[in-house]
Amino acid sequence: MKFARTALLISGLSGSLLAGISSAHAASTDPITPTASDFAAMAQCKTLQTKYPSLKGKDLVVGLGGYTKGFEAPSEKDPSIIEGLDPSLFERISSCLGAKHSYQSGSFNVLLTSISSGRADIGPMLYVTEERMKQIAFVASMQVQDGSVLAQGNPKKINSVDDLCGKTVAAAAGSYEANKLVPEQSAKCSAAGKPEVSMLMVQNTDNSIQAVKSGRADVYLTEAGSAIAIAKADKSLQSGFTVDLPIMVGFPIAKDNATLRAAVLDAMKVIQESGTQKKLLDYWGQGSAAERPVVARG
Repeated sequence: MKFARTALLISGLSGSLLAGISSAHAASTDPITPTASDFAAMAQCKTLQTKYPSLKGKDLVVGLGGYTKGFEAPSEKDPSIIEGLDPSLFERISSCLGAKHSYQSGSFNVLLTSISSGRADIGPMLYVTEERMKQIAFVASMQVQDGSVLAQGNPKKINSVDDLCGKTVAAAAGSYEANKLVPEQSAKCSAAGKPEVSMLMVQNTDNSIQAVKSGRADVYLTEAGSAIAIAKADKSLQSGFTVDLPIMVGFPIAKDNATLRAAVLDAMKVIQESGTQKKLLDYWGQGSAAERPVVARG
């Protein structure tokens, strides 16, 4: 998942955009415990079911605006099942609240309108931006992070963004890394009397990987989940440090749906307290370091 793409959103632009109602349905797709059934039986969730009686037994409609592997996408084993971080969390949220959920797919450009108008109740994790918060509210629990891809063994001893002074960074042309992160860090290096950061501009992930493997670049910076996946697929590479970006992601919910917003916030608190979200972030490839205390925004 390239950061150049996720500068717009985390869920919704990868794959073909679908029209109409999806035949995909909810089903358990991960081995992580506590399971959705476990949450349904928890005392904390029983309390929430009493606190929010209007949601008990309700079918929560989850609007989708496309698919992004790792976050929400049809299962390779059974395309009728949607799997990923978002479905794994939806399973547990709905079970904790005594509700059910189903998926409705459509064009991304009408996703927020569908939620604000009530045609869908909630959506997959999206970037929380000031512009979006004019239209919609969010329950956010995850920080967007950049990750690093290094040669195995980290021979240049690059352990943080501060170690980039005098190093060569591979970055995709037009990406956040190339336009903001690397130039800003290079300026800090220069101000501290250290060598500036050199940047090797590349066109795609494959070129970036080859640059690190050949030694033309010391590190490749990209979205954290992508960095983990790249290193996992190539034993000559390893993932390294992460950098928090000034963006959170969260579930979009209509501003006037105060009950659902409060209920999802409370359910996510239970899920986080159990350690489940961190386990799911590791399982689906985003990395547990991205978790942040859940908050309501907008």
